[in-house]
Amino acid sequence: MKIKLYIARVIVAAGIVSLFAMCTKQVSIPEKTALPASKRLALSPDGEDIGGADTYTVQPNQWMVDGANMAPGTIIYIPAGTRGALLLRNLQGTAQNPIIVVNQGGRVTFTTGVTASYGFKTQNCSNFKVMGNGDPDVKYGFEVVGGNIGMTMDDLSSDFEIAYVEVHDSGFAGIMAKTDPTCDEATWRGNFTMRNVLIHHNYVHNTGGEGLYIGNSFYADGRQVACGTVFPHDIVRLKVYWNRVDSTGCEGIQVGSAISGAYIYNNTVRYSGLSPFASGQNNGIQLGEGTGGKCYNNMIKNAPGNGIIVLGYGDNQVYNNFIINAGEHGIFADSRFTPGLNFQFINNTIIYPGRDGIKMNSELIPLNTVINNAIIIRGPGIAINRKSSLVKILNLNNFVANDIAACQFVDAQSANYRLQATSPLVDAGLNVLLYGINADFYGKARPAGSGFDIGATEY
Repeated sequence: MKIKLYIARVIVAAGIVSLFAMCTKQVSIPEKTALPASKRLALSPDGEDIGGADTYTVQPNQWMVDGANMAPGTIIYIPAGTRGALLLRNLQGTAQNPIIVVNQGGRVTFTTGVTASYGFKTQNCSNFKVMGNGDPDVKYGFEVVGGNIGMTMDDLSSDFEIAYVEVHDSGFAGIMAKTDPTCDEATWRGNFTMRNVLIHHNYVHNTGGEGLYIGNSFYADGRQVACGTVFPHDIVRLKVYWNRVDSTGCEGIQVGSAISGAYIYNNTVRYSGLSPFASGQNNGIQLGEGTGGKCYNNMIKNAPGNGIIVLGYGDNQVYNNFIINAGEHGIFADSRFTPGLNFQFINNTIIYPGRDGIKMNSELIPLNTVINNAIIIRGPGIAINRKSSLVKILNLNNFVANDIAACQFVDAQSANYRLQATSPLVDAGLNVLLYGINADFYGKARPAGSGFDIGATEY
């Protein structure tokens, strides 16, 4: 077994590190919940008032709810059972008093054919939550089956939270969040910004297209419509976390146009890109054009394309990810619309990619930082490969081997990727605290011993 260990003999000065710091401001979004536990466990079957809030109960045969006259803070109950598609219009809560849509008395299933436009849709809604946690005995209180798009938040919807929803067997995307630009000026960049979006603890599987499709993919050049070239809206402050995505036709998670405060973390993506519409749409996670921020602590397995593809804003930090059995590159970085200073690939564990471990075509980025990655590669691929000398790289302290056994995980076959005490990754890494990385994939503090470990886990 051939093992190469590249350990830097230099100490990166704080002044230099600051040059690599992300240019996007770190924006904290509180991880909100739908209802206090007392309310969540005491939903009235007839929709009576709880805690002074206005309430509304959706009837089984009702296909649309217009919230134009609803007060902020209203609780919309959807009783358990199987029903058709649902459209929510004009829900206008406030940040302090969002309108809450919650299941009542068990699981609610929205079902429709894959040729129908949607299974669940919001239109011109803001400051609202769709929460499937109304029954403590049901993990995903909302189930959306079918629809071309299973669940879509569009038509200028903003400031929302989607959680505890299962979406499957859609013709195209599972969960979509964006308003595509048209000749209506209200949809154009600068006139509308989607803000404060939380998508978490959902289970999306068996979709015809992307599992999670958030933001427009054509940030740089826009789209041609009847009135000319129009540009898609920005997304500011986005969190996508603790979602399970399995068996999707295209990317498992695709994010575009999220220019500031984007965080994609703690997601599991398996078997994405099984039936892509075109080449290059079979990746695990895509950080698309115009997307900055952080992508970390994700588990990505068996993507036929790249595990993570970065086309982003140029202030992207990718760390603590496990990327296993990608068909193409573990991580692929390109330069599209990238005004930011750097791509950072730190403390990732990449196991058996079909081609290169980390492939960088990012010639326009001022600096690509590649530190403390563990790359297990076999076959003709190269662990860290750049397109040309125009790709500027800081390549330090990466571990390369051709057999997973070299990492000495506790039990890789059972997906326990914690390190044994004798692993060569233990205490062999560089200090990454100045990059803001202070914990591992499992949430354990870095450093845990006398030094920092290489890869996504800390012994």
